[in-house]
Formats: sequence, C-alpha cells, structure tokens
Amino acid sequence: MTVPTVVQESIYLPILPGAGDLHVRVAGRKLAAPLLLFHGTGADVTWRTWEPQMAALGETRRVYALDWPGWGDSTGTRPEGLDRFAPGPMVAVALRAMDALDIPNADLGGVSWGGLIALELALAAPERVGKLLLVDAACRLEDVAAGRYAAVTQPIWLAWAEDDPVIPLSLGRALVAALPNCSLHLFPGRTHWPHHLHPEAFNEAAVKFLLEAGN
Repeated sequence: MTVPTVVQESIYLPILPGAGDLHVRVAGRKLAAPLLLFHGTGADVTWRTWEPQMAALGETRRVYALDWPGWGDSTGTRPEGLDRFAPGPMVAVALRAMDALDIPNADLGGVSWGGLIALELALAAPERVGKLLLVDAACRLEDVAAGRYAAVTQPIWLAWAEDDPVIPLSLGRALVAALPNCSLHLFPGRTHWPHHLHPEAFNEAAVKFLLEAGN
C-alpha cells in the first residue's frame, strides 16, 4: 500500500484546567468523517503512537490524534495514585475535545490504554461513537468476563499481536467473544504495537474496515 503525502498540523484546544491546552495532531481531508486516535501510557508515549498510520488514515478520514494531559505537547499533569489508569477522566477530556472541535460523532481508534478509553467512551456516549479501531486494548479481564462491554454494539476492528508481551492474546480473544460486533485481526511477532511492526498491512486492513459499509 503506497502511503500518500498528507498535510499535518498541530492545534491546541484550551479545554484543560487552568486555561491549559490539549495538543491535537490533525491530518487528512478537511471535509471527511472524523477519526479520533488515542494513545496509551508510558513515559515517552504521545500521539506519535499513531504516526505510521496518519497518512494512510488521512486519505479517508479527518484524523485527530490526541496527546492526553501531561503527555506530549499537552499541558497538565498525568494521573497519579492507584486509579491513575482509570479511563473516566480521559473519556471526559475526549468529549470536551469533540465539543471544542464541533464534532457531534466520530470513529475512534485506541492503542492499549487508549483502546480501553475508546470502549469506555462508547459506553458513556454511544450516540457520539461510530466505528472503533482498537489495538491490543488494555481492558480488565474481569470487566470483560462480567459483560461490561456487551452494550457496545458499534462495529469494532480489533488488532492484536500473536505474541504480545504486555497484554496476552487471550484477553483479545475474550474481548471478541464478549463484544457483539467485533472482528479480530492477528499480526505475527512479539510486540505490543503491531501497527508499528507491520504498518503497511495494518494500514491496508484498517482503511478497508473504515470504508466498509454496513459493518
């Protein structure tokens, strides 16, 4: 798959406490349907988690890759304490970003913790979420087993590495079984970021999913 040249820019939304700015990397056709991309945790993780996908996804979507508060070029502080990875605060940030960008609804993409946030946003505001593009989503197995995500009926394309050293494939298979409209796409290799290890194959399959009607 040939990756086209897509113009990218950074914008800053003044939606954080204390007049803080949320950094969003934007790419793609201005009038295309919106796609919000969420990154995970980690000391150096930013919107660039999705950098190998921005051009390809930008051919069919208006892409908005967020830096969570305290990460990348966003102001604010990262969550701390035992509940630092609770998705609720970031779901609220994403909804404020959508309001600031005048986006009534959008497709979502999330890697690891970002995948969990995307699923939780679909639960909290289902009318604002279209398709979900998830990569090695960091859900809790007990939540999956308890049926927490059974109400997420949007089409979901779930990518997973066959040998993920961070989150085992068994969780991915459990998610597919629990979600009513989800397909699993496996990528070979030992990695938590299959979209980086296999960017061309990932991009081709992801774009095909986004363009398919009725799924």
